[in-house]
Amino acid sequence: MSLAKLVPLITLVSPRRVVVVGASSTRPDATGNQVLRNLRGGGFTGRIDVLSRGDGTIEGIVPLADVSEAADVDLAVVTLRAGAVLPALRDLAAVGVKTGLVMSVGFTSDEIQAISDFSRSSGMHIHGPNCMGLINVHDRTMLWADEGILADLPAGNVAIVSQSGSGAIFVARSTSGVGFSHIVSTGNEAVLTTADYVRYLAEDSRTGVIALILESVYDSEGLARAVDAARKAGKPVVALKVGASDSGRAATLAHTGAMLSNRTVIDAYMEQIGVPLLSDYDELAAAIDLLARVDARAVGAGRTAIVTLSGGQAALAADLAEQVGATLARFSQETQRRLEEVLPDMHAINPLDAWGSADADDDTFRRTLQIVSEDEGVDVVLGVIDAQSSLSSIELEYEDDIVDAFTHLNTETEIPVLFASSSSMTVHPARVPTTPTDIPVLRGLRNALTAVRAASLVAGSGAGLPARPSSVPGTSIVGEIRDSLARTSGVLDRDTMRRVFDAYGINAVGSRSFGDVDEAVRWCERNGYPVVAKIDSPDITHRSDVGGVALDLQDEGQLRDAWKSILESAHRHRPDAVVRGIEVQRQILSGIEAFVGFVSDPDIGVAVGIGVGGVLVELLGDVEYAIAPFSADTARQLLDRTRLARLLSGFRNLHPVVDVEPLLDVLVKLSWLAEDMKDLLAEGDLNPVIIDPIGGTTFVVDALLVARARN
Repeated sequence: MSLAKLVPLITLVSPRRVVVVGASSTRPDATGNQVLRNLRGGGFTGRIDVLSRGDGTIEGIVPLADVSEAADVDLAVVTLRAGAVLPALRDLAAVGVKTGLVMSVGFTSDEIQAISDFSRSSGMHIHGPNCMGLINVHDRTMLWADEGILADLPAGNVAIVSQSGSGAIFVARSTSGVGFSHIVSTGNEAVLTTADYVRYLAEDSRTGVIALILESVYDSEGLARAVDAARKAGKPVVALKVGASDSGRAATLAHTGAMLSNRTVIDAYMEQIGVPLLSDYDELAAAIDLLARVDARAVGAGRTAIVTLSGGQAALAADLAEQVGATLARFSQETQRRLEEVLPDMHAINPLDAWGSADADDDTFRRTLQIVSEDEGVDVVLGVIDAQSSLSSIELEYEDDIVDAFTHLNTETEIPVLFASSSSMTVHPARVPTTPTDIPVLRGLRNALTAVRAASLVAGSGAGLPARPSSVPGTSIVGEIRDSLARTSGVLDRDTMRRVFDAYGINAVGSRSFGDVDEAVRWCERNGYPVVAKIDSPDITHRSDVGGVALDLQDEGQLRDAWKSILESAHRHRPDAVVRGIEVQRQILSGIEAFVGFVSDPDIGVAVGIGVGGVLVELLGDVEYAIAPFSADTARQLLDRTRLARLLSGFRNLHPVVDVEPLLDVLVKLSWLAEDMKDLLAEGDLNPVIIDPIGGTTFVVDALLVARARN
């Protein structure tokens, strides 16, 4: 982080003198008054001032007579109504105040932009607006809007950076036995962003774990660099992204819009930069509980041995592990042999019901744990116990010996030992870890498995941009294509799309669009039958849905009949559609159908996906994706995760094993096309891409590219 941004963040996080602008002498419930009481009640040791036009003292403080008296403050906290904020910031900047924290709410997008513009012109660094503020727990600096909220947090190594103030509260209050370094509510991020705080915390000696709650990603490149800095400092970053549901899919034009969404882009982006995404507050809290006490590197690949006290728990654990994508360890033959000696009437599988044997007792339980922990294929031992706050003293005592056995194992083994409470209820005080060596207790088995998976992913590579392959166009040709697309909006016409594909070496089947059937007949006589005829309309994207496709046309008569039928059907289904004509295309012999497509988020990047294609593409939902651009190795990894890969590998001898290199070549080229045009093309799909089962040659049979709407 540059010194220019580090200094204002220090004055935000650790100010020595604070002035509150907007407190009231007549309204003790005003936000500014609550900030004053939080600072005093929290133990802030610096100087506190008030800037107000009212008469009398405010919370026992005599207001400054003039804004000029605030010239040497470290931080101005502004709690005025939205319309009064920018004039106040201008006055403060004029006397030399360099840092502002704006808690005020109710801004329009234009007003937020005005604050951003003012920051650039004045050099004032601004936190917010529309935020709860921030808390430096170690220094007891409570720059928080609501009195008493999070006032008693214990100090520790966890920092939460949240665009939602309430989200930060929910997560902080859902953890068990961990402490915090900072709570940061960033609000609208008009100037200072989540990325700035992650970069600051990467250098903060009192922070070891960084948890993010995101509604938007305002600086994707900056966040990637900040996460990389945190990774190099040995500090895991985990995140919850809210507001990325797929409810907007129906409004998209391409199949890609149904297969890939804004959430897709976020998922792929976070995977690329090495930040595991959690699904809700409980999962994020569980990940915090784990990472605050266990070095993520110790979790390794996350191969988990689950030890339970009942067969039902073991079965449930297996189901949940599959649902969340957790990795269960496979016991070696030697481990199974040793376990079956201790538990002679049991089949030793993972998850393991350690009390399922008739011979099970406290001694055999300890021996079972020891054997499991010594398996080289086990990275983590996870014990499932009842730890919920509603347990009675008798019920707690019932499991004390079990807890003692795990505690003993924790002192004997180097691999992480964890507890998963069988319920996601609050953990009983008797089970909350209180010392650094205590075993973490994670609320709920699903949450625990998700947390272990997140820890195993948290050291992701965050790979940089791959080398540009020689098979895609260079700067001058890309510039020409961009100039052409800059004048386009909506669905690209077939000729423009073909020129784009040709430039990137993507093999599209020969076709032409005709406005007259006689011209189409003459083209077919020169190029040969059979052919396929399709409606050509920018308003009809899924052409088969309106009877707009005719296959296997063998001669002139069939072409003329199909021409008439397609136009009539299209008009019947979409009388409002603009029809350019009929596209006639050389028919490709049958093969395996693949889907390749992309969707672009201008603030984050482009997600490119691949899977089984054809008319069932949305029904099957077989798609894997990554942020563009990527290499052939990444393309292969994506393909390997799909059902399409199983088909191409000769599934049930339906056809020989198919050479996938031509398909991977298309995928890589599309990733560069999408990256080069990410601000111009909103989405696109190639569906189907026909793959010759004999040689692997690929042909793009149908495609759609959608230019981003112009303002």
